[in-house]
Amino acid sequence: MDSNINRKVLCASLIMLSLCASGWAKKKKQPQIIDIPVPTTDNAQDATAEANQIRQPFSWDSAGDVLKYEITIEQFSIIHNNWIKYYEHETNDEETQNCIIYIEPTLPVGKYRSTIKVYNILGILESSLTSQDEFLVRQAYKPEVRNVTYPLYMRSTIYLDDLDNNGVVEVEGRNLFKLPETSHPIPDIQATEYYLESNKRKIKPESIIQHDDHNNRKVVLQFNMKELDVGKYHLVAKDVSGLHSENTGSSEFSIKFKKWADFDVEGGYVLPVVLHDSTFQDFLGQNIFPLSAQARMSFLPFKHNWGYIGMGLRANVTKIESKQDTFTIDGNLGMAHLLAIYQIPMFKRHAFLEIHAGAGLTYFNNFKFHFSNNIDSVPLNTISLSYVAGAALQLYVIPGIKRFYFELSGDYSLTTNKDMTFGVVLPAIGAGWQF
Repeated sequence: MDSNINRKVLCASLIMLSLCASGWAKKKKQPQIIDIPVPTTDNAQDATAEANQIRQPFSWDSAGDVLKYEITIEQFSIIHNNWIKYYEHETNDEETQNCIIYIEPTLPVGKYRSTIKVYNILGILESSLTSQDEFLVRQAYKPEVRNVTYPLYMRSTIYLDDLDNNGVVEVEGRNLFKLPETSHPIPDIQATEYYLESNKRKIKPESIIQHDDHNNRKVVLQFNMKELDVGKYHLVAKDVSGLHSENTGSSEFSIKFKKWADFDVEGGYVLPVVLHDSTFQDFLGQNIFPLSAQARMSFLPFKHNWGYIGMGLRANVTKIESKQDTFTIDGNLGMAHLLAIYQIPMFKRHAFLEIHAGAGLTYFNNFKFHFSNNIDSVPLNTISLSYVAGAALQLYVIPGIKRFYFELSGDYSLTTNKDMTFGVVLPAIGAGWQF
């Protein structure tokens, strides 16, 4: 009889030692909150009824083989500016095993702090494994977007080539709250995030400039025009709980140009200044030739918010005459270049900074020496390969005439042939029209 009791006690002791050894052999870690779902409702008046039907799970990471967990949840009081104990619970065997409890009644909206204490299989508190976390319980509202308009046109489109653009978008729907306030003691309890979404990117507004505080059915957003690029978007309203509006035809919004391409024609005055090669200075006695004009055409089919890309053709002609002591020389200098163009819009597209470069031809036409007694030299007619690079500034400054512009430009052209290396600066001023 006694031997049977001793064997049972011994077996029980071995089992206990085995359990202790297996629990301590595992790496202990502090439990962390895995999930704390929130009550969900579409209407504020239904919040209480909806919350009472929800079993609110509270789960955490396992700390290994333990006897139990002791969970304390405190609520932050804005009035008292401190934490007040709200809920306390010791887990049973099933809850300990699954690392989950169900809080009933559910926690109301607010800011909370949880403390999870761990007791090992001997019932001793493991202080080093005690964890503490803060979390929010939010009331969930599903936003709806029923209409999106750009007030400037009263339609769901922004035209980027309109000089009056201001990036204001008006949204109508339901459960449209203000933007999150990070400075609030309990942040993001009731707020809505807004953004334009396409398959490529998201664009967030800079601010809310008008809000229907009473019904939360209308909001006016201000976007930065520099961030808006061509494409089809949906205006998405997203609640802090994660619920968001559906992408439907009512939420669709377009950003585009009225004209898919620009065609510019410009003409003006150019003043060639020869920088190097002494030929002109030696024979003509000058390196600046004021009898000059230029013309240019540009075609820009690739238009985006960050800039326009296209190509152009630029030509200029100069009449050259010089009287020396024993002879007179005259002729025509012509240049034509095919350009690659990149334009950067500035000041709400009232100005464009252009960078361009290209290659073409320089034509020395009918250059002759005229001597006394009507003796002329054989005319020089030669075509040489040349390169050009430069910049221009286009200004749309006349009110009411959005297609007329002035242009200031400066280019450097290099012409090479077997007799000379001809480098010239081409400052110019002109006016143009955009078709």
